[in-house]
This record gives sequence, structure tokens and C-alpha cells, in this order.
Amino acid sequence: MIKIRKKALLLFIIAVVTLGIITEVVPEVTGALTQTEILQYGNLQITDQATCYFVRNETVYMAPSAGNINYYIQDGVKVRKNAKILDIDLKSANTEDSKYSDIITRLNGDNVTLNQMTSHDNGIVSYYIDGYEGYFTPQTMDKLDYQKVQQLKIDPINLTRKTTLSGEPIFKICEGNYWYMVFWIDAGNITKYEVGNTVKVNLPLGQIKANVENLIDKGDKWMVVLKTTRYYQDFAKLRSVNATIITQDYTGILVKNSSITTKDDVPGVYIKSKNGDFVFKPIKIISSDGDNSLVNVSVFYDANGQEVKTVEIYDEILKNPENKH
Repeated sequence: MIKIRKKALLLFIIAVVTLGIITEVVPEVTGALTQTEILQYGNLQITDQATCYFVRNETVYMAPSAGNINYYIQDGVKVRKNAKILDIDLKSANTEDSKYSDIITRLNGDNVTLNQMTSHDNGIVSYYIDGYEGYFTPQTMDKLDYQKVQQLKIDPINLTRKTTLSGEPIFKICEGNYWYMVFWIDAGNITKYEVGNTVKVNLPLGQIKANVENLIDKGDKWMVVLKTTRYYQDFAKLRSVNATIITQDYTGILVKNSSITTKDDVPGVYIKSKNGDFVFKPIKIISSDGDNSLVNVSVFYDANGQEVKTVEIYDEILKNPENKH
């Protein structure tokens, strides 16, 4: 009798443990085997990842003499023409080498102004330069070569200091009303862009809007030129950043592409009816990112101008219909 009771107790414990495992596991299993999904509103973005190069109208100002620097304007401040940026208290000339010799060589006299410590135009004051101020210009940017640009060692340096030698860079003024971004993409992605269209650009410090100014065929790559009038905190400081370019941004009903099928060459989905049957419902795809598609809601018009009823929010549709029909 004791052995029977022990055996019964053991069977009871096993049953309890098994029930616990089933309770935990079955919901996950049944969820994985669910054949339908509920249509919801969502967001669909068509994007490109690229290295954007900032192109500006900018002029570097060189020290007319050696001396101690007295600054009047902070970095990033917008100034008017003839604004006093700094003064130099003269000191006797010396023969020490400039630590900016590489920058000066790269500038090669391009976009450079001598013997002036006031702004000759309205613009943004910047104390950061990279020596490529005369290389990346709006007038010459369409000639930029992808391979050559990739090989450039671009490292903006801060010019603020206590003293300067004659002929050294001391600040620059950048056009603040508009500026450009240039990047290259594979030829297969150029259809996302059209001159005149507006895109959104996600930069490290925020998002700005820009217009597609030009598209230039460079062989296996296309160069995209964007123009913007939006202020960006580091636009006068940096030359290149990693960015996400959003060419399309939609909100609406999203359908997984794996749930889309065709019937008589018409794209659509299978909707679960009130009696549990699945009924084919035509859809009109607005845009797709390869995994999901944004579709019209309620109705759309076919090629003949006829009204076609389509999906609604919260419709229950069949997953992977190609495997079921």
C-alpha cells in the first residue's frame, strides 16, 4: 500500500511539472503557428545610408601679422558684413615654423583673404578649417571624383589660440543662407531621387530637410547634390558625416510582403470573413521597402478608373498565402 501511495505521489508530481511546462511553452508555440495577422497603421521609410560631404561658400582669413589674438565673436555666430571678428596685438616677427603649414599648403591661396580681420560678407563665423575650403566649393562640386574624395584625409582643426604667426589661418566666414551636401550612391538606387524633390537627412545632431539640386552620372556611381537653407549646428565645422537620407516617408496600413499574393494577376491578400473563410481582397501598393508594403485603405481606383474596395484597418489577413492556396 505504501509503495502504491509513493507511486501515485510521484505520478502527481510529474503531472504538475508537465502541466507547468505546457502552460509556459504552448502559448509561444501557438503564437509561432498563428496563420493570421491584424493589419495596423505603421510608418514606411525608403532610405539610403551615405557619407555626406558639406559644401559651402566659405573664405579663410589669414593673419596679416604676428601677434596676440583678441577674439570678439564666438564660433558659430552669424555676423553682418564688416563685423570685427578679432584683433591682433603686433609683436616682433620671428622665424619659427607654423604648425598650420599643411593646412596652408592645401589651401594654396584658394578662398583665402589676407590683411583683413573683419568679415567682408554676411555669414557664419567658424574657427574650424580643414584646408579643403577651396576644394569643396559650389562652383566646382560637380567635378568631384568619388575615388579621389575617398582618399582625402579630412580632419578639421580648431584655430582658436593665444598667438599667431603672419600668414596663418585665423578664422573663416561661411555663407549661412544656404549650403550643400554631396554624396554618392550605386546606380541601382538613383530612381529614388528626382531633381526638385524634398528629402529628409538624418545627421548626428538632428534632421534637416533639403532639396535635390542635381543628379550626376559618374559611371557605376551617381553623385547626388542636395541644397538646404536649414541651419545645422556643425555645418560650418565639419566636412563629412555619416547620414541617413530619407527619400520617402509614409504613414498608413503596412502589409508584410510575405502576406501578399496575386489572383488573376491582381495583387491582394486573403481576409478572414465573419464565417471564418478567407476571401481574396485586391490591394494597391503605394510603396515598398522589400519587406513591407504600404497600401491604400478602404478603396482605390484601378487603371480604368473603377473604384475597388480594399483592406481596412484591423482586418485579419492570412500569413504566407502562397503556402495555403
